[in-house]
Amino acid sequence: MTKSKYSKRRRIIQGISLVLLLSIPLRFVCFDLDNECLRVFGKDFGLANMFYPLFLIVGLLMYVLYLSMKKGRIFCSHLCPMHMFLETVNSPRSKVSETRAIKVWIWAVLWSLFLTEVILSFFQPLDNQLRLMASGNLPVIGVSIALMAGFMGLFVHYQEHFCKKGCPYALIQMLLQSDRTRTMQFSNPEKTCTNCRGCDDICPFNLRARFESTGHDCTNCNLCAEACTTELGQGNTLFHLIDPALVEMK
Repeated sequence: MTKSKYSKRRRIIQGISLVLLLSIPLRFVCFDLDNECLRVFGKDFGLANMFYPLFLIVGLLMYVLYLSMKKGRIFCSHLCPMHMFLETVNSPRSKVSETRAIKVWIWAVLWSLFLTEVILSFFQPLDNQLRLMASGNLPVIGVSIALMAGFMGLFVHYQEHFCKKGCPYALIQMLLQSDRTRTMQFSNPEKTCTNCRGCDDICPFNLRARFESTGHDCTNCNLCAEACTTELGQGNTLFHLIDPALVEMK
């Protein structure tokens, strides 16, 4: 399948987000309990100046919310680990595979371990965690088990249902979305759709893409447009990201 510039850019952003998450277990970004400082890539921020990185984080969150008002659920398709997981286990090949259940469990374990370690490593390096667990430290053991179990439940059991009904960001996006928010729209005026269902098969959220792409659950990941291009040929996709603000400018 030919990747569009949009999808290539989305993959790059996903890669950057994974690198940033990985920087926490590697202790490039962490909270040093011993020195009571926030460490960000070699720069220490103590109690007196810790508001600088916190202000930056809040600013980034506000920027994401602003983009969500304009571009839709951009956090989901570009940054969310659950979306990356669903793109893997809900790919067309995986959906029809007899080993899909095994693949779901393997990826669920890997993602759960990774995200659990990301959270724990922000406060304690891995060697300290292992030492505390070996000594029977109940708080560390309990938090680790709770995080692992929670993530496993999300990845194995809830999957896209959590994204549609339980994710706080999804609720915020529903409140932010307006008639000026970018949406993925299906248009078939010349009746060229072959009903191949490639758009449905590739949707990570298992949406009926032709009928539900303009709803709150669509993350504008652009995979349906690429599947349609594969079926109908370059430039003939029936799915288009429509940005009302840009349409008004033309």
